[in-house]
Amino acid sequence: MTLTATATAATLALLATAALAASGVARVLTATGGAGGDFLSFYAAGHLVRTHAAGLYDAAAQAAAQRDLYPGALQHPTGYPLPVFAAWLFAPLSLLPFAAAYAVWTGINVVLLAAIVGVLARELRGVPALPRRVFVAVFATSMPAVANIVFGQVDFVIFGALLGGWLLLRSGRPGWAGVALAAVMLKPQFLAGVVPMLLLARQPRALLALCAAGVPLLVVPALLTDPGTLAGNLRFIAHYPGAGNDLQVNAAMMSNWRGFVVSVTGRDDAWLWAPGLAAIATAALALAAPRWRTLTPQGYALAVMLPLLASPHLHTQSLVLLFIPAALALRAHYAGAMSRELGGDRNVASALLALHTVLFVMWLSTALGFAPFVFLVAAAYAWFAFKWPAARLEQRAVELAEAA
Repeated sequence: MTLTATATAATLALLATAALAASGVARVLTATGGAGGDFLSFYAAGHLVRTHAAGLYDAAAQAAAQRDLYPGALQHPTGYPLPVFAAWLFAPLSLLPFAAAYAVWTGINVVLLAAIVGVLARELRGVPALPRRVFVAVFATSMPAVANIVFGQVDFVIFGALLGGWLLLRSGRPGWAGVALAAVMLKPQFLAGVVPMLLLARQPRALLALCAAGVPLLVVPALLTDPGTLAGNLRFIAHYPGAGNDLQVNAAMMSNWRGFVVSVTGRDDAWLWAPGLAAIATAALALAAPRWRTLTPQGYALAVMLPLLASPHLHTQSLVLLFIPAALALRAHYAGAMSRELGGDRNVASALLALHTVLFVMWLSTALGFAPFVFLVAAAYAWFAFKWPAARLEQRAVELAEAA
């Protein structure tokens, strides 16, 4: 497909994404159609942690709080599984009316997105203008990025922490990298690849800093809030979604193996999807481990992607993390002076625009009842494992690490 044809398809996907985003925001603000979603669960958690901390991880209390606080008829409350400290981050917003709080958080997410775009553009300054501009445009307007804004999610914070962690590791500041990575504790499962990578790459300072900053972040606010909330959080996660039939999980719309199986079978029995998920996670770990023995962009890319294959709870907004390994690969590709070998700048731009279209089409397919995202993530993981650009920059990073 030519660049013009690919751009046309990507433009149509962008227009459809914008229309759906505007509709989604309007539904949340006007409380029509039973809209609620992720931000409502965070907003209600901020209210509970201020007023009834003992009920923070009680399914009935979560559902009751969401129905009381949302200015409309909420059909399906959403569970709040994040740590206690995250609830305190949303506590100030819970002092505002819901619509105002949602608008403020949407603005914060837009600012975070703009900041990430700026960092990515600077990180890719060695990439020619066409593929660089297309990359940041595709990232900023992709369905995962838009979903973060519409649903009021926190994955931009996680994206920034993971990207910042790599930049600090690469610049020889492992202690600060560990501190940056502690912000990923908002959703600790996204450290499932980074922690073993740091172990195998022999980065003790980064690991110690991560533990020194991250463990107190999880434990101290929980103990100061209510002694039972830490254990309550663990119990809630262990039994989620069984924590309460009233809480919406949307397993059939997940972007992982579980979502695919549930969308095909119509059943969310763990025995149906857990063995396959375990096999995928094991294979992904086996591919990554040999590449983690030295700190390289390829190893970090696989570390970021591993939870996208291994997590049993994953929705579209978290696929925004795919753009971290994509950015590292794009940088390595041009640092290795291989652009002609792989088809030139226009082909790279065309491939990025095709990615934008595929992300939209797969999201639409998921919304219509068939969730194929796991195949995209698995294919990307295999590509990053076997076809990583043999860049001089990466080889130089290996040599510097070995010398150190």
